[in-house]
Amino acid sequence: MTLTKDLEENLKVGLLDLLILKLLSKEDMYGYQLKQELFSQSNESIVIKEGSLYGPFYRLENKGFIVSNKVLVGAKRFRVYYHLTEKGKEYLKNGIETFNIIYSGANAILER
Repeated sequence: MTLTKDLEENLKVGLLDLLILKLLSKEDMYGYQLKQELFSQSNESIVIKEGSLYGPFYRLENKGFIVSNKVLVGAKRFRVYYHLTEKGKEYLKNGIETFNIIYSGANAILER
């Protein structure tokens, strides 16, 4: 992995939970739908590999920020939808504030 790719991956991992919560604040989504929204709403700059959302979903659910709901689609197929909880909404609000402070400070340094 190149240094640029390594840096890109580290930045994405740090933001992924916050981005997932932000998208879920608008509507409940299932994994593939969320993956597609991350890609399209980021101007195609955030590409998530298949299966890479399971870790964040598990982590966010364990913290009580999201809950999952299995829904039958078709005769035998289930789709797991994720819903943002009140605790998740509060975390998202604080996370956005913290991100903006850090981004502003980092940008001040990087722009010099």
